[in-house]
Amino acid sequence: MASDAPGMPEALDVSTRPPKRPPIRWRKPDEPQLPPRTVASSAITTSVGLALLVAVGALTHQMVLVPPLAATMAIVTATPDSPLAQPRHVIGGHMVSCLVCFTVLALGWHGPWAAVVACGIACGLVLVLKAAHPPAMATAVMIMLTVPPATRFVPLLAAGAVLLVMVQMVSARLQRKVYPTSWW
Repeated sequence: MASDAPGMPEALDVSTRPPKRPPIRWRKPDEPQLPPRTVASSAITTSVGLALLVAVGALTHQMVLVPPLAATMAIVTATPDSPLAQPRHVIGGHMVSCLVCFTVLALGWHGPWAAVVACGIACGLVLVLKAAHPPAMATAVMIMLTVPPATRFVPLLAAGAVLLVMVQMVSARLQRKVYPTSWW
């Protein structure tokens, strides 16, 4: 539609304007707000589990275990009903990842590119074994970059994963909740 007066812009057709976007929300409207007691319990349980883990790491001089197991503890305490938080995934995921890495190291590969390969293999294997646990991929990277002695690292990793599961089991019992929801 052209304007009748020279030099005047055409009238804007409002029907061609893009629709207004809804405002951005920081959480989904259907996402439930966690009760304060649940938040406090998760925070305390995470702190207790990590304190035990740091103590074991300091005593054994294996602090490299702390970052991947800290992520595990957060998953286990914040989402205890999640399949990723169940013992099969926690313990199995870390151990499979660990065994893949020490196999790759035994083949003579180490460093960042070996970490890429080992992490990819570990990821595929834990998916096939139905023991997926994302923090276990961090374990793979840590092993490949630090090359710890297997005779000390493997038992400590197993003990750390079991310890975190046990901490959550005690926390759940104290709250009269069920954890784990499945073992295997």
